[in-house]
Amino acid sequence: MFTAIEAGAVGAQCTFGRLGVVPVAVTLAAGIVSGAAHAQATTVEIGFAAPLSGNSANFGKDMQMGVQLALDEVNAGQVVIAGKPVKFELQVQDDQSDPRIAVQAAQHLADEKVAAVIGHFNSGNTLAAIPVYKRAGIPLIVPCSSNPTITHQGFDLLYRPYGTDFTVAESAAHYAVETLKAKRIAVVDDRTTFGQGIADEFEKGVRAAGGTIVTHEYTTDTAVDFRAILTSIKSDRADLVFFGGLSNQGSLFVKQARQLAFDGQLMAGPTFANQHFLQLTGDAAQGMIGIEQGAPLAQLDSGRAFLKKFHDKYGTDPIGFAGYAYNATLVVVNGMKQANSIDPAVFGPAISKLSFDGILGPISFDKNGDLNDAKVTLYKAGTSSWGAVATVSAK
Repeated sequence: MFTAIEAGAVGAQCTFGRLGVVPVAVTLAAGIVSGAAHAQATTVEIGFAAPLSGNSANFGKDMQMGVQLALDEVNAGQVVIAGKPVKFELQVQDDQSDPRIAVQAAQHLADEKVAAVIGHFNSGNTLAAIPVYKRAGIPLIVPCSSNPTITHQGFDLLYRPYGTDFTVAESAAHYAVETLKAKRIAVVDDRTTFGQGIADEFEKGVRAAGGTIVTHEYTTDTAVDFRAILTSIKSDRADLVFFGGLSNQGSLFVKQARQLAFDGQLMAGPTFANQHFLQLTGDAAQGMIGIEQGAPLAQLDSGRAFLKKFHDKYGTDPIGFAGYAYNATLVVVNGMKQANSIDPAVFGPAISKLSFDGILGPISFDKNGDLNDAKVTLYKAGTSSWGAVATVSAK
């Protein structure tokens, strides 16, 4: 089950692949080289794919900034692998949150022979792109797609330094039933791979905890009017609603719920507990519960260092996914260092043996490529910020 943790604890160039990001929280024991040697560095191209246009572009751009920050730091350390200086560059693809475009983006990166790929954001896009990377033998590091089936596609070079829908939904369900004492719980999902997946896991968790689901409503990820659904939920006398979907759309759901005088508890999973969501919703979000993967960055020394470096570089704060993308970049670089190779066929399998401290805590992988000891944090929305309620660890 879950073990609670206190919220406060816790010249000429050779090329191999194109544009990327690197790690800070890890010791770069690969070596320092002179300026002359660095000028002859082997270029290792890292692929990145996420939505950089459309409704989820803010999340994708946040991820890209995290990756680039990591790669810039690694390059500044002048890494040597297999006795040769290495320079990392990033190849970027916009998958537009569309599984069809995600396949095209993946194929482009495969054709460019990138050494590894960090992506995607949406679970549906990740699942669609996996066969391309598998055929090409390119390691795929998934920074924040959470559908549990992603690591069960028979692809040994896929790793996810991030929790799953089960991690979030289980903790959310127990909190709803045992701490909030909700008696009549409603669930709404957007029918996407992510939204449906996390909503279904939440419903299972509620039932396992002895709670009651009074209704499970469905919408789409393009809907903007939820008044009929909310009216039905009110008629069912629900005292808590869990929304399975992304926060940009969720902001409309939350505002309409309060406009219709729904006074019960609102709860949602990842993408909600950030300042951007509060700006979209205003006072309507007050009291809402949001659940995010990992411990709060601001409560960790490594997290605070990352936040400072991010702000120093970009002049803004991360929305919420830059840190996971940063960690994913560390996985690639440290896998290469451990294998002493930039060959995907060599360093890809070596990643399974990695064990190091990322900015959100220890990173190592289970037999499926999922993060060991994944944690989630429950947040409560105040008038102008989110406050961490508790961090729990899946066991």
